[in-house]
Amino acid sequence: MKIIIGVIFLLVIHLFILFNLQFTAWPEMFSYPYLLNNSFKLYQDIALPYQPLLVLILSVVYKIFGFNLLTLQLFTWTTILISDFLIFFISRKIIGKKALSLVPLSLYIFVQPLTSGNMLWFDLATVPFILLGILSSLYRKTFWMGFFLSFAFFIKQQTGVAIILLIVYFLVYRQFRQLPKFFFGLVVPVILVLLFIISSGLMGDYLFWTTIVPLFWYPKFPGYSNWPSTKEFIEIFILFIPGLLVCFNDLNQWNKRGEIFKIILLIFAGTFLVAFPRFDFFRFQPAVAVYIVLLSLILNKKNALIVSLPILLVSVVLVKSNLGNINLPARFYGPQEIALAKQIDELTLPSNRIYLLGVPSIEYVLSNRLPPKPWVDNYVWYMEIDGMQDKVLAGFEREKPKIIVWQIPQIGNWYSLGTYQPKRIVEYIRQHYEKTAQFEKGVQVWQRKD
Repeated sequence: MKIIIGVIFLLVIHLFILFNLQFTAWPEMFSYPYLLNNSFKLYQDIALPYQPLLVLILSVVYKIFGFNLLTLQLFTWTTILISDFLIFFISRKIIGKKALSLVPLSLYIFVQPLTSGNMLWFDLATVPFILLGILSSLYRKTFWMGFFLSFAFFIKQQTGVAIILLIVYFLVYRQFRQLPKFFFGLVVPVILVLLFIISSGLMGDYLFWTTIVPLFWYPKFPGYSNWPSTKEFIEIFILFIPGLLVCFNDLNQWNKRGEIFKIILLIFAGTFLVAFPRFDFFRFQPAVAVYIVLLSLILNKKNALIVSLPILLVSVVLVKSNLGNINLPARFYGPQEIALAKQIDELTLPSNRIYLLGVPSIEYVLSNRLPPKPWVDNYVWYMEIDGMQDKVLAGFEREKPKIIVWQIPQIGNWYSLGTYQPKRIVEYIRQHYEKTAQFEKGVQVWQRKD
């Protein structure tokens, strides 16, 4: 009973931290499902370089509860709380019914929100399914481990690195009884997703955006890679390395825990590696969760302080960097974004198409307006793909947006966020549109001449 009360207390603390930290409402978490619910096809009409499951789930959630900030926040916090419960269940299974089993959850609750965790992005959405895969492995349910990891893959394909490492492990250690079960678990989500893709006639576009673009186009563009700063490298080192050293120092764990220890370690390695080279702390959300689970395998009364202290130290450092984010309006869904949406609404009719250039795509949702098809967000690693701007301009010719809402570019590298301007689209706008108004902070309105 005391442990249950402890869990509830920790969850309340987690929610308290999340409620008081600034929430990031990424525009894509609204615009992708919004366009899907308005007859835009994934991959064909929407440039989506991710797997479809999160967008499909969100489209249903928004259809039921409406496109608003509270819906996204509740969905995000529910996802995080599910991860909390799973970390506790996994830790309890490993450590037993002891007060020590609360330590992993405590560590996770202190570090998760501070590592850019108060937001929904594809990485965070994979965490419950990766943890379900680990929980399945503890009960030797290899089929379900494969199923849940495959489900995570179809939220964000980077989970595939962990899956590949596990397949290699099963082959190297001749786990031939486990491999077929794991494989069949992987196949079930594959079949379901492919049935959806094929029945929708999206196979070519799906392969292009989820495979060709990430593997062959992203590496070509400057500004896409984002390695950690020196400070961030130090924080990552302190967060992960001490616990890993304890893991490898006690080699008896390899014999005591055997297969479970190796499986969790490989899943951690896979989730850790894919956070690079496009680094941001929110991409570490899966790695942080799996690392906490890994620590529960080596946690005991003797090393509890050694294991916990580095995480608490990093949390203290991160608290300092998050002090300016307390009780602020949600990013991308604040008074400025709402005011701009009202101005767009006054200038256009609901049936009018509009186009946002350099303006966050949340404005389509807030103003209840649609862009021409296909919609490609204004990033250099999308727009500079051969022929992409021509496709966008073909949509302009078919559906002729009434206005262009254009954010004047910032000063910086031509390819940087907030600076990049797709040349052919800019030329088209200047030829076919004229500036008719200017909102605050350099946002201009261009109206079609013909």
